[in-house]
Amino acid sequence: MGVQTEKKIDGEVVKHRAKLVAKGYVQKFGVDYEEVFAPVARLDTVRVLLALAANQGWKVQHLDVKSAFLHGELEEEVYVSQPEGYIVKGKEQCVLKLSKALYGLKQAPRAWNVRLDRSLKKLSFRKCFSEQAVYTRGHGTDAVLLGVYVDDLIVTGGNLENIKLFKQQMMSEFEMTDLGLLSFYLGIEVDQKDDHITLKQTCYARKVLGQFGMAECNASKFLMEPRNKLNADKGGKMVDAIDYRKMIGCLWYLLHTRPDLSYSVGLASRFMEKPTVLHARVVKQIMRYLRGTTEFGLVYVQGGGIGMLVGYTNSDHGADQVERTSIGGMAFYLGENLVSWCS
Repeated sequence: MGVQTEKKIDGEVVKHRAKLVAKGYVQKFGVDYEEVFAPVARLDTVRVLLALAANQGWKVQHLDVKSAFLHGELEEEVYVSQPEGYIVKGKEQCVLKLSKALYGLKQAPRAWNVRLDRSLKKLSFRKCFSEQAVYTRGHGTDAVLLGVYVDDLIVTGGNLENIKLFKQQMMSEFEMTDLGLLSFYLGIEVDQKDDHITLKQTCYARKVLGQFGMAECNASKFLMEPRNKLNADKGGKMVDAIDYRKMIGCLWYLLHTRPDLSYSVGLASRFMEKPTVLHARVVKQIMRYLRGTTEFGLVYVQGGGIGMLVGYTNSDHGADQVERTSIGGMAFYLGENLVSWCS
């Protein structure tokens, strides 16, 4: 039996849910399961959908499928022992054969995705060739765009009646919760206005600062010292590598809405194997900068350009102090809205 806690953006607990969970760790490949891969929308794709919606002045809706994995139909024969409290008297040695997927099974995400894919295609949706978690139906202002991340669905389009029809069709197929306008998705706070959409991770940033005891640190206006060239610092004093890696990992998730952190976090992450005081000082400087910029994020504006995808790239030609490799950066805009970047 597993317990799941649902929370609001500010961390307030909404409800607790208990689930019957299978012991997937005892499954054997080729016996209990074969293929387990299930596509989910990348965060770059989610940003593209939101940027497109903002550009066109569309609203983005949020749907959640209740107990999604239980809808998946198994292709393999899977047996489970009788759960405690529900054992049939006189048949204690018997097992149960599953006809539907169960949470915890390795193939459960894939089984659910196959079922969802089949249902969407029945509703005349087409899967995007280059992004397996995006579906479209219709054309122009009548188009409905759908992004799938396991059991979370985001849907947008220019015709509200088509979106309402889609919701009705899905609710007749699955038990779903209509969450209305998208406001919180995968840890990202989404604020939809008439002329723009804002993405930020303020609550998550504050949680990270609190986790590492820097919630009350002095804020800094500077992310890194100018022309800071980090090196391996082989003779430097070592710091706790586990804590260092935790800080880097938390900062990496912030990069989904904070392109300004991309270069500095990427640079500091190169020294996770043997971090020293020098490297820890750089990470703490990033944290101090984060302390004063927790409200920063992305703003996608309406009518921002003609909607063309434009990319920019640059390189510093061999400036890495360790391997003398080049450090490159790139950024892609949909119109005037930044949707993807890398350093």
